[in-house]
Amino acid sequence: MTGPEYADAGRYDHLPLYDHHAHALYHEALWRAAPLGAYFTEAYDPVILERFVPDTLFFRRSLRDLAGLYGCAPTAEAIQEARLGHGYLDLCADLFRRANIGRVLIDDGFWPDRLWSVGQMQERLPLPVGWVVRIESELGTLLPDHDSAEALLDALEERLRTAGQSAAAFKSIIAYRSGLDVTAPSGAELEQGFARARKAGGQLREKPLLDAALLRALHVAADLGLPVQFHTGYGDPDLDLRLANPLHLRAVIEAPEFRKAKVVLLHCYPYVREAGYLASVYGGVYLDLGLTIPYTSVAAMRTALHEALHLSPISKVLISTDAQRTPELYWLAARWARRTLEAVLNQTTRGGDLSAAEADWAAGRLLWHNAHELYGRGEG
Repeated sequence: MTGPEYADAGRYDHLPLYDHHAHALYHEALWRAAPLGAYFTEAYDPVILERFVPDTLFFRRSLRDLAGLYGCAPTAEAIQEARLGHGYLDLCADLFRRANIGRVLIDDGFWPDRLWSVGQMQERLPLPVGWVVRIESELGTLLPDHDSAEALLDALEERLRTAGQSAAAFKSIIAYRSGLDVTAPSGAELEQGFARARKAGGQLREKPLLDAALLRALHVAADLGLPVQFHTGYGDPDLDLRLANPLHLRAVIEAPEFRKAKVVLLHCYPYVREAGYLASVYGGVYLDLGLTIPYTSVAAMRTALHEALHLSPISKVLISTDAQRTPELYWLAARWARRTLEAVLNQTTRGGDLSAAEADWAAGRLLWHNAHELYGRGEG
């Protein structure tokens, strides 16, 4: 399946990736029906999907990557024909092996009706698969069954404490809903927000209720020693990017009751420097570059990784795929994570920041050991 240009390994291809943030794969019928271009953007505007995705650097670079992988012409039509000619389960397993992903943690709050469950991922992939609990999804499922905010929060806490016995982490998408400027609401604000949420139905966007739920979840996570992942930076267009700056989390990070909490800032772009600053001054803060790698240009990926290392300790920077729906995204993300890492670490050695031996040590930290130490409770 692989063209000759993919025979030569990169410097760090032998190092496994601990993919600490990703989503599940499509059910096969959906995978076979999905257009190729939809995988290469966070947009869902039909004009973007149909007209402009082919003009992005990520899409054009990926066509060449996938053509090399499948041994076909670098066109969307040829790649689509080649990939759909494979058995789906075999292709999924093969691309995870080629990506050298040693472990993956799945946030199953995204499209649960369209994607494999965590259990199905565990059964069908040739690697260990862990579970990340999405806080807002759990809150939303509990909302209709309770008649007060306090009863709802108590139920959420009970569910999270139970889930936390087997989960690797909790995850918050509050950046999408009401922003990262999280504050403790008054009792009246909380009950009013709860009442509005019950009346509105659908997606939860009431800031007092979401803030209170997140603070409750952080207490549970701190008690259980679990990391809490936060979406920060860019994503789907229903996100207000101004409210997704990780600096907004400072009040939470500074709160005495959360000083021992472990906070993982996901994605971060374009706020990579801000995230690196937070990781450099707060012991419990880590930053991740998934989605930034591989969705941006080669120059942007290298810049982001180098900027993450400007201030942050090497031992607090993580790389994930944030892949979902199709196995090629895992492979592309892992491929470009290692190539970006190699380029940036070479630059650090040329500049005198690291010796060659220290650069190799740093590669192992970023690809595996940082995440393994953060999430590896109970792992072999």
